[in-house]
Amino acid sequence: MFHPLWNSYLSSIFDWVIETSILASVLVGFILCIKIVLKNWLTPRWKYALWLILIVRLILPWLPESSFSIYSILSKGYESSQFFIQENTSIWHVKENIHEPKTSISTQKITKEVPTGGKNNNWNLSVYNILLLFWILGVLVSVFFMILINRRLYIYVGKQPAITEKRVLDIFEKCKKDMLIKKDISLSLSGKISSPTLFGIRNPRILLDENHVKYLNDNQLRYIFYHELSHFKRKDIIINLLMHCLLILNWFNPILWYAYYAMREDQEIACDNLALTFINPEEKIAYGQTIITLLEQYSTYYRTPTLANFSRNKAILKRRIIMIKKFNKNSYRWSAVGLATILGLSTLSLVNINAEETSYKKNIVEQPKKEVEQPKKEVEQPKEI
Repeated sequence: MFHPLWNSYLSSIFDWVIETSILASVLVGFILCIKIVLKNWLTPRWKYALWLILIVRLILPWLPESSFSIYSILSKGYESSQFFIQENTSIWHVKENIHEPKTSISTQKITKEVPTGGKNNNWNLSVYNILLLFWILGVLVSVFFMILINRRLYIYVGKQPAITEKRVLDIFEKCKKDMLIKKDISLSLSGKISSPTLFGIRNPRILLDENHVKYLNDNQLRYIFYHELSHFKRKDIIINLLMHCLLILNWFNPILWYAYYAMREDQEIACDNLALTFINPEEKIAYGQTIITLLEQYSTYYRTPTLANFSRNKAILKRRIIMIKKFNKNSYRWSAVGLATILGLSTLSLVNINAEETSYKKNIVEQPKKEVEQPKKEVEQPKEI
């Protein structure tokens, strides 16, 4: 009953996940290299856009083949290893042929050279099944905890009272109007949740700590709202949730988990970049000081993809402050370097390795034929003598 499903669906999904995970890991390396090489040329939103290519790479089940691909290095490395294996295999067969009597019947030699390997095949099959079961178990456990944590979070947020202070609501509506946001977004107290933060997809709300409502001045609240509304305008929660779902399928790959962490940090800087376009240039320092003040009182009670909240990482905080100081409104416009980088990386990464490059497969198929035909010549030579 379970066996047909195992072979037809689970195995094919598992194979696709493994292949996609390997290729995506290569793409992560290229993205990190691009960010280093073009550090001073790419603005924060272009650096963040690079990670969107990774998400597309992980989602698409099929991609066209191309000879011009960043994954060609894998095919060449694999081809070299196959060539090495073929060379050693052919040497082993030559030595075996030398020690064999020339007049021996070729069928015995063929039997030795092409072993059935029933036990080995069964062993390999069992190892594959174990890995498949282990992967399924990891996916189920990850899904269980994700549902459990988010369910608890939604219940907890639903119990928090709404913010009704007129001063705060007026500032919030003014920020929404400035950013051309018409969606109904509510304000609530955060309780123990890390705040300020944007929460939810269908019915989004911004969560604020009670102390923030009481003690932050109008400008500080304005900076916070611009930042959190930037998360909403950029659809960051949807992207985070999508990436987290992909990580559940690729839970075994630490490179992709690091990529998710790096993407979240670039996301915060990109939101700072957008928020700064709505404040006066002379307010940049005050915006940065507000972020530092918030992080000093920051709590990490909840960290889920349905929350777009701050990070306390000191290195990232330093990057954010430097970006804020250097920010120029003109830099937020479309960049030729950024656009060319995104298009170039998309062209080279959203393709698969061309099957024609893997010509070693033909050699593997033809190699046994030559080995089978060789004994026939050895048997025919005594007849000519």
